[in-house]
Amino acid sequence: MSDLHIDLNQFGEFEIETLLATLKEEKIDHLHLAGDISNHHYDISLPFLEKMAEQVDLTYNLGNHDMLDINERNIIQHDFQKIPLGKRTLLAFHGWYDYSFVPEKSPEDNLRFKNTFWFDRRLNRPLSDPAMTKSICQRLDNELAQLDTPLVAMHFVPHQQFTLVHDKFKPFNAFLGSQNFHEIFQKHNIKDVVFGHAHRSYGTQNIDGINYHSRPLGYVREWDLTIDYVKQHPELNPSGTWNLSKRYNLVRYLPDFQDYKHQQLATEFRQSMTIFDI
Repeated sequence: MSDLHIDLNQFGEFEIETLLATLKEEKIDHLHLAGDISNHHYDISLPFLEKMAEQVDLTYNLGNHDMLDINERNIIQHDFQKIPLGKRTLLAFHGWYDYSFVPEKSPEDNLRFKNTFWFDRRLNRPLSDPAMTKSICQRLDNELAQLDTPLVAMHFVPHQQFTLVHDKFKPFNAFLGSQNFHEIFQKHNIKDVVFGHAHRSYGTQNIDGINYHSRPLGYVREWDLTIDYVKQHPELNPSGTWNLSKRYNLVRYLPDFQDYKHQQLATEFRQSMTIFDI
């Protein structure tokens, strides 16, 4: 799973217990979270992870939101984990971006846009984004050379096919990932890669022999249960807006919506899982 955002999604006891119950129903004995657990690693993510780990084996790598209050040394310590899973190995790494998904803009223009609008302007990483991604790709190449067709989990986007298509959002593609990841996966004959970050569920798509799995949970305003509830109650959306934030704000405090959310939450969790039988 990825992109739980348990702070912004206001995970409480009900959400945690529902997630644990869903994992049990699906007979999951190991859960890996591929980044963006919360914006506050120490105060929010770690207590959640400890509670979850009481009932299921749990590992995770970081997303950009997780890095907000983590120093670079600890970011590196969490990177490129080799996790035994039966007869296979899960290689879990964070990833990053190099602006290559928006080649029509200069690096300077992409950086200026990032420092104006993107969450990561709040992070203090030691290298430029292209240099950071180049270093990560070099290590990825070296790590994969030592492993026999591992499963791979990462946070960022590894192929341009998974970028945003709406004109309003296309500039943000610069901060999604890098095509270089795909080329390295091809080189090493990788068969399965799980990722998130873009908050759009692509299910499983095969590109050049690689099965890419992307089912991020995302923000509650983006959840299918929220979208479906508003569709089922058009009288609550008289303007017919398709803005997800506006649609969610129309219903978020309604007791009937809260009841519907409780009824559908397990389904939302279940469809945000990529399950491997190893």
